[in-house]
Amino acid sequence: MNILFLTPRFPYPLIGGDRIKSYHLLLHLAKKHKVTLVTFYQGKQDFAPYLSQMETLGIETIVLPLNGIKSGLSCLFRSYQFKPLEILYYLHSNFQKQVDELIKNRKFDISFAFFMRTAEYLKNHTIKKVLIAEDCRMLYQNRSYLESKHILQKAIRIYDHLALKSYEPKMMEYFDMNTFVTNEDINFLNSIKPLDSYYLLTNGTDINHFVPGEFEKRNIILFTGKLDLWANKLMMERIIQKIYPGIRKKFPNLPLVFVGAKAPDYIKKLHKEKFLTLHENVLDIAPYLQQARLFLHPHLGASGIQNKLLEALSAGCPVVTTKSGNQGINGEHKKHLMIGDSDSDIITHSIELLSDDANAKTISENGRNLILGKHSWERVFNDLDNLIIKLMQNGK
Repeated sequence: MNILFLTPRFPYPLIGGDRIKSYHLLLHLAKKHKVTLVTFYQGKQDFAPYLSQMETLGIETIVLPLNGIKSGLSCLFRSYQFKPLEILYYLHSNFQKQVDELIKNRKFDISFAFFMRTAEYLKNHTIKKVLIAEDCRMLYQNRSYLESKHILQKAIRIYDHLALKSYEPKMMEYFDMNTFVTNEDINFLNSIKPLDSYYLLTNGTDINHFVPGEFEKRNIILFTGKLDLWANKLMMERIIQKIYPGIRKKFPNLPLVFVGAKAPDYIKKLHKEKFLTLHENVLDIAPYLQQARLFLHPHLGASGIQNKLLEALSAGCPVVTTKSGNQGINGEHKKHLMIGDSDSDIITHSIELLSDDANAKTISENGRNLILGKHSWERVFNDLDNLIIKLMQNGK
């Protein structure tokens, strides 16, 4: 088939859950179909090597530059439209013109909008359309508003939440299929706007790369992620201020380690003060996951799936998370991982795992098997193929 695929961010390098998912879907589609990718690129680095990577996959790639400062200012000037700021940021006439010309001049069998941020560019076209929405943005922004302490953050997120209440359900109507990574997201949207176009398309992870090491060599308490993201900042602060001190009383010799990109200054300061160890902008987190005797993930969210947990479980890390952290993964408490929402529960579960090697090893193995069965990329690709077949044969 001839496929048009839109993404708001260039899907390479593989940093961030959106890039990882879009890259792997493109990789799979390009094996059997002709794929044209239209995407934004934001950044000062030379993207020629990244472009070469996409071309190696056989994907025709059309890249449009995105200036962050101009896009941010345009959100303010167009806020009267009462569209979500996360939509306005990626809404540009040159991208729309490129998409319109491609659809006019080529016969595409199917089109994909990856994230609702690119849905605007396809909504008025009559070709078959799939919105890979991933999560319910209303849920996400509502959680963000409730957890935000900074007044500007609160203002932005309550604006987006209110705008999304009318925008998001309406956008779903334009697409033949809308896919999400959890049933919780689907159920919430069904309660707002019942449609028969909602489908589950979970996330995967590289089970051949994120493999367990020797359990006996696991000797750190670990957190990973893009460290400048708001949600990750909340989790790091919770670990540092409330959770790790409680664990440290019982296990003073187990170091706390943060691994990821773009660490905030206060994390760098704590690293210098030797309260924690920071490994920033590493090429591969798998070796750190293989060292983790405990993976802490005190998530406070309400939508989507946590890719870092898919990687940690695949690598056999004993994991302690929350109910929202487990969303979409659906592991069983005390079988695949430990689940606790209060700080005291998380501390208790962490100490329980650290005190019992045999139990922790069993949970490690069960967590790995859960990912092998439900969250390999092969499983995701099979589900995607079935959705495409359903759409092409039956309309929906």
